[in-house]
Amino acid sequence: MGAPIIIGSSYDLWVSNSMKDTFCDVLTAVATLEGHDVKAIYEEAPGVAGTYGVPGVGILLDEFYLYLGGFSGVRRHLDVCRVRLDEVRESCGLSPVAAERMAHLLAWAAYHMDGNPIPVGGSFYESWPPDAAETR
Repeated sequence: MGAPIIIGSSYDLWVSNSMKDTFCDVLTAVATLEGHDVKAIYEEAPGVAGTYGVPGVGILLDEFYLYLGGFSGVRRHLDVCRVRLDEVRESCGLSPVAAERMAHLLAWAAYHMDGNPIPVGGSFYESWPPDAAETR
């Protein structure tokens, strides 16, 4: 089983349950480094609070809009997370291999937020979206 990272009305970005939860951990850990207080999202936002730690239930990325400055703030935050991933890797429980996979996942989420389609059967952990390899 897995769970989607829901972007807008798209359920196309499916990941493992643990990667879904770690994705949230990375977003909140980096937000804290950036001076944002987003911990309340785990209690107040049903699209995250009701899904974190629950197998098969996706997270609603839109729930981060309120905490990170809307759509453009969340989109920008995905790029910041990729840049600062090494700073939160250990606190989020990511091995070096898992951190590389998370970097790929963050890139795919940003790519999809930019309006690009997610390919069917894509390897989100192992590959970069088109043109993202140059921006790592």
